[in-house]
Amino acid sequence: MQNNLQELSLILNEMSTDEGTTFEAVFVDDEILEVTCSNNDEFSIHVVMTKKQILTVTPLFSADEVPTGKVNELNSLLLRVSPAVPLSSVGLQDNNYILFGAMSVNTTIENIAHELEVQAENTIDVLETISPLLK
Repeated sequence: MQNNLQELSLILNEMSTDEGTTFEAVFVDDEILEVTCSNNDEFSIHVVMTKKQILTVTPLFSADEVPTGKVNELNSLLLRVSPAVPLSSVGLQDNNYILFGAMSVNTTIENIAHELEVQAENTIDVLETISPLLK
């Protein structure tokens, strides 16, 4: 589904998934849509669109929240956990750990909603796994 972000926001705001997840999509600027999923309303997902991809990014925490001496252990754990997190990957953006995903702009709205829903769930799973290593 080749939509612009404005169309995507309008559709998401009216949508509910088979699992009952609803979405609140608002613009934080002209090129970034912030989506909050009802299955995880604590961590929003930033959505941007290029000519070929829809990119989704969930900021998790600042690197400053990792105690000195725990960075290598945390990074190792994240690398081991990442393959078990469907449709999402873990990365660093500036000084922040993020969970991110990407899909084609030709993806159906149902698949976009599913990927957002899964990324929201994955955020909880990743943070629960690594929480003992954070301040």
